[in-house]
Amino acid sequence: MVSDRAGDPGNQYETFAERYDRHSAASPYNTLVERPAVLAACGALAGRRVLEAGCAGGLLTRELVARGAHVVAFDASPTLVGLARERVAGVEFHVHDLRERLDFAADRSFDVVVASLMLHYLHDWEAPLRELRRVLAPGGVVVVSTGHPMAELRLSPSGDYYAVEEVHEEWEAADGGAPLSVRWFRRPLSDALDSAHRAGLVLRGLLEPRPDEEHRAAFGKRFDALTTQPWYLLLVFGRQEDGPG
Repeated sequence: MVSDRAGDPGNQYETFAERYDRHSAASPYNTLVERPAVLAACGALAGRRVLEAGCAGGLLTRELVARGAHVVAFDASPTLVGLARERVAGVEFHVHDLRERLDFAADRSFDVVVASLMLHYLHDWEAPLRELRRVLAPGGVVVVSTGHPMAELRLSPSGDYYAVEEVHEEWEAADGGAPLSVRWFRRPLSDALDSAHRAGLVLRGLLEPRPDEEHRAAFGKRFDALTTQPWYLLLVFGRQEDGPG
């Protein structure tokens, strides 16, 4: 997770890191929709150098490594990074906040950069995306997943789709315990794309993943809504100098 100085919604994960890790490991939203979609968007990974921004407890990291990637990963939560180190061997993990320069990463040093469900904890996307572009090799891709702007409009305190604003939701915990109270920033699609453009990135792909029919039982009564209304948004970016998408 990554924090934001305008309210630090990312720091919340340090207070319930282990519960969040168990939730992310069991939730079908993560295991059957978001993570598979992110991995597919990354393309072939064998032998490629991957930077994972906001690695949390290393669940996606483990999948990247299993596909042959050489991974460097970081998160702002020391507890989550500790869990990731226990879960995945052979990965260079760092405790780091994406609002700061990636001082452990050289220019153009990664073939793939992955930011899975983490940029929405930042109010401003341009500076972090500019830093991710700096370390992206020519021909590489930045894969970003976030909540879908239309799905998150239901949480808007203003009702203004075009606002960039903090939202709050109580997540039903996969461990059956008390709900997880989570805050992040919602934004319109135009703001996300404009931020990427100003950061020197160009859109190469846009995906709206949904569960397959074989997963109907895992989602129960939520399945029909998840297959007819968008929940997640995946954006795939390249460097502008590499040419149009």
